[in-house]
Amino acid sequence: MRRKTARLYIASNWCASKRKEALKQDIFSRYESHSGKRLAIDVSVGRIGELFEDFDSAASYVKKDLDQDFVEYLIESVRELGSYDFVIRINLPVPVQERYRKRVRRSIKSYFRYLELLERRKLRRMLWKSFLLFCLGMFLLMMSLTLKENIGHLSGVIQELMIEGLTVAAWVSLWSAFVGLIFELADIISDIRIFRRIAGREVVFKTSNLSRTLHADDAKEERIVNSGIPRRSA
Repeated sequence: MRRKTARLYIASNWCASKRKEALKQDIFSRYESHSGKRLAIDVSVGRIGELFEDFDSAASYVKKDLDQDFVEYLIESVRELGSYDFVIRINLPVPVQERYRKRVRRSIKSYFRYLELLERRKLRRMLWKSFLLFCLGMFLLMMSLTLKENIGHLSGVIQELMIEGLTVAAWVSLWSAFVGLIFELADIISDIRIFRRIAGREVVFKTSNLSRTLHADDAKEERIVNSGIPRRSA
């Protein structure tokens, strides 16, 4: 029996190791390596402005918000990479000046630092709310126990209703205090770590032939639409 249990334990560990190795290989197949062990989160754009929102075209890149598709792509990529180290690699069709690179790096860092700050405020509010609900629940529970011991001049029905009502309210308050910690705390802490990782990672730039091709195709498509020439069906 012990030998059978040991064989099952070894087989289970072997299967878990294989699944972990397969997941690791899948991640490495989706992301290219950059300067050794770091993986690259590739972002291909036709120009720097595509990384930012278009609603405020007069603002500088430093004051603009990042494009939400770009932000969500970075967050989901970092969540998928887990503990692997990474860089953010911006692929452009043409080289850009160093001052624009610095602005992009500063914008990404500032934006995700701001998101981290918002999550920290959310965490503090949640913890404070849970603390107040816990204190309220304990207070109501103590009142219920006190009434159960000291009230003798009221009728049995009224006394029982008061005690049961306070007890139910106490447990509802205590449950509400722990629900936030159970279901929200892990997600908030995970988001804080992700935002901090993105803000602290290196942003590199690469002149990509693929980006150049995509940019040329987009420009051609725009010219066709503006000229009113019907497109040929594939």
